[in-house]
Amino acid sequence: MHITDETSKWTKVFEDSFAELNEFYGLDWTQNKPKIIFVPDRMTIDQLRGRKTEDWEVGWTDKGIIYLLAEENYEKESSHRYSYDEYAALIKHELAHLFTGMIAGQAHKPVWLNEGLSIFLSGQNAFKKRPEKLEHFIDYYDKRSKNVYYESGFAVEYLIKRYGKEKILQLLRRLKEQQSREEFSEIFKSIYGFELEYKNFKIEYI
Repeated sequence: MHITDETSKWTKVFEDSFAELNEFYGLDWTQNKPKIIFVPDRMTIDQLRGRKTEDWEVGWTDKGIIYLLAEENYEKESSHRYSYDEYAALIKHELAHLFTGMIAGQAHKPVWLNEGLSIFLSGQNAFKKRPEKLEHFIDYYDKRSKNVYYESGFAVEYLIKRYGKEKILQLLRRLKEQQSREEFSEIFKSIYGFELEYKNFKIEYI
C-alpha cells in the first residue's frame, strides 16, 4: 500500500474534487485533509475490513482515510471495468462521504441518501443506465448491497435539481435527530413538503 503524495497522478483529481465539495457543502475544510491509501488486492481489503468483501466493493473511508483498490489490479480484483474517468469519480465519491459525515454529524442512515449524494456529486450517474422510474432506493434505509447504487444517485439528483441543494443540506444536518426509517420520513416531509414515496420522485424531471 502507499499513500498519495504530491507526485501522485491523482493529486490534481483529489485537489479539484476537494475544492468542489468544499463549495457544495459550504465548508472551509483546509487543514488536515484526508489521505488516500491504495490497497493492492482483494486479500488485503479483506484483512483491513476484517471480513470477506464482495467483488463490487472497491473503496471505503475509515477515520478520515480513504481506501481504494489500486488501479493496476482494479479489473482483476473487482467486478468493475477500469477507466481513468471512472476511477477519478471513485476518488470523489469516497471523498464526498467524508464531507457528508461532517455535515450529518457522522450519521450514515439512510444508506440511499449517503450513497446517492456521493454518486451524484462524483458524476457517477453518467456511467449508469438511467432507470425508467425509481422504485427501489427507499428500501435501503439501513441495509447495504450493490443494488443501492442503481437508483440512489438519480433520487438525489432529482431532489437537488428540482428543489436545490439547500434543502438536502438541511436534511443532512438533521440526520442525527433520527433513529429509524419512520423518523427520517417525518424529517424529510417537514423539509420537502411531501411524503417520501416513489410516486413523488419523477425521473422525467431530471
